[in-house]
Amino acid sequence: MRRRCLTFTACLWLWVGCYAQDAFRYRALPSTYSNSQTATPFRSAAVSDNAAAFDLATALPSGYVKDGSVDYTSQLQSAINTHNVVKMPDFPVMVNDAGISLKSNSTVIFQPNSALVLQATGKPKYAILRMLDVQNVKVYNPVIIGDRDKHNGSGGEWGMGIDIRSSDNISIYNPRVSKCWGDGIYIGQAEKMNANTNIAIYNALVDNNRRNGITIGSVKGLKLIQPVVSNTSGTLPMAGIDIEPNSSADAVDNVTIDRPVTFNNEKYGIVIGLSRLPGPDQKQVNITINKHTDDGSGSAFWMGGTDARYTAADKPLAGSIQVLDPVWKNNAVPFKGAKTYDFAPPCKFRNISIQKPGSNNEVEKLKRMQANKKNLDIQ
Repeated sequence: MRRRCLTFTACLWLWVGCYAQDAFRYRALPSTYSNSQTATPFRSAAVSDNAAAFDLATALPSGYVKDGSVDYTSQLQSAINTHNVVKMPDFPVMVNDAGISLKSNSTVIFQPNSALVLQATGKPKYAILRMLDVQNVKVYNPVIIGDRDKHNGSGGEWGMGIDIRSSDNISIYNPRVSKCWGDGIYIGQAEKMNANTNIAIYNALVDNNRRNGITIGSVKGLKLIQPVVSNTSGTLPMAGIDIEPNSSADAVDNVTIDRPVTFNNEKYGIVIGLSRLPGPDQKQVNITINKHTDDGSGSAFWMGGTDARYTAADKPLAGSIQVLDPVWKNNAVPFKGAKTYDFAPPCKFRNISIQKPGSNNEVEKLKRMQANKKNLDIQ
């Protein structure tokens, strides 16, 4: 009996040891993947607007602190409501879970030491910087820090850093978003409103968020240029970039993602999950992902399929998906596919490079595994 106990204990410790090796670990972003060196043009672009900007520090109460330890949400919001061009205080400012809402026809400039730091909350849902049903907004160099390290409670997954819903002509330059309870950046559709249109996000650095780095839920016209998304972990899907509409009322069209880097995300580098989008009105889906690099995420790419729950009235998706020149490194499973893509638009993967230590011919293996599937073409 004692021998059996010893054997069981040894096996248990072996299992625990193996599991521990596979557990997620935060990894510092290598300098080779950092996009900070390209931030200078965006800081320079803000100079012309900066001269006319209202300094939000002047709206703070006398004796204000500069260490981000006091909640100044109401003072910031009041000044933003009454000025079209503003610059954040040149130091970290705490905001509560009401967040900061931007208005149409406005410009917000974050100075070199500016940051919005979320006060710890127990709410399952929040937005630190919100754009809801607004038009013509520019945000330069935002730094957003969430509460994942000090969140009160364990419920929910919808605490967003930058939340863009049902808005038009939004440009965000050089955002840095980290430690959010949900997503770093969310691009979606408000209830009973339309999809976003004409959204551009340049040079994003999104790190250590809990659900997704960037979620693309509903948009017609998106440019996501040179984003770097790393260390997403905590609650599913745990993807760097997740293209996933919630229902057939959403839209995902004219989306360009150029030179994205996804690094050490627990589950996926990039996800395309369109299974909820088909409905009685045929939807156009056009997505181009150019030169994706993933290093060390569980899977570099998950191409979600369609399923059998559609009715006779539901129409297959039209358009096309192109993934060009991706490089996938150090993944347990470089590509995760689905059984069927019958309702998906044609999906083309071109010139894939897979670098997996101790393994050869990974691209040929992938081609064989995914061969003869309707609407999926890997070359």
